[in-house]
Amino acid sequence: MTPIELATRRRVTGLTSGEFARLFVTLERKVDGESAQWDASDVESWEIVGPPATADQHIIDTLGAANEFVATLARRLYRIITPAEEGTVVTVFPDDATFWADQPDLGGIPHALWNIAALQAIEWVRTETGVVCTLDSRAPLV
Repeated sequence: MTPIELATRRRVTGLTSGEFARLFVTLERKVDGESAQWDASDVESWEIVGPPATADQHIIDTLGAANEFVATLARRLYRIITPAEEGTVVTVFPDDATFWADQPDLGGIPHALWNIAALQAIEWVRTETGVVCTLDSRAPLV
């Protein structure tokens, strides 16, 4: 995977370098038998010089999992809010800690993916019905 391909694919998921690194480590605990301990600075360097060849497939798998999570969650949220009434509110989260406290079964998944899915769900409602729903951010824990 080239550096620009990685950077572009990561940006399409809506994740920062740090969020992508955390998701990568959450999903891909080992790469070639070694513990995956990468962070944002590793991802940022990969976007300049390229990721290690041993991580290519793991990166593709992580990006695919992020996209699949957003698609699945957006469909689920859409089903929950429809039929929607004008002013229906969908909760989004300001940070990972607040998200994980509210959705403990999704610990390790960046809140940005939930927020993207929520936005997609309300856009589908607006496009299909003309009903405008809103996003409301949960207050941060700290």
